[in-house]
Amino acid sequence: MADERIPELVADLEDQLVACLTREATIDHAQAVMIAKKAARRVTDNWGGQLIYIPKNHNGQLSERDIKIWKEFNGKNHVALSRKYNLTVQQIYSILRGVGERERAKNQPDLFG
Repeated sequence: MADERIPELVADLEDQLVACLTREATIDHAQAVMIAKKAARRVTDNWGGQLIYIPKNHNGQLSERDIKIWKEFNGKNHVALSRKYNLTVQQIYSILRGVGERERAKNQPDLFG
């Protein structure tokens, strides 16, 4: 039974964290509940009482998808990746070019800097 004293948003945050921890991190349910309660407490301590807009994080999600595409790319599977991710082949080329540039920039020192 849910604790009626806990605001709905905080209770849902705890539930979402428990679901994520048990599914992604394979943490047992009791430990996930404890971690979720601590994390929710930190959020309420830091931002409690404030009016907060929570963005949908489309760019972060796209970056995760783009990195998956980069890792799955074998040099010849443009069409297969376009079907898998419901994108055009041109979009796959663009994603691979963009991620490739970022990866090279991370690993290559600047000659003039």
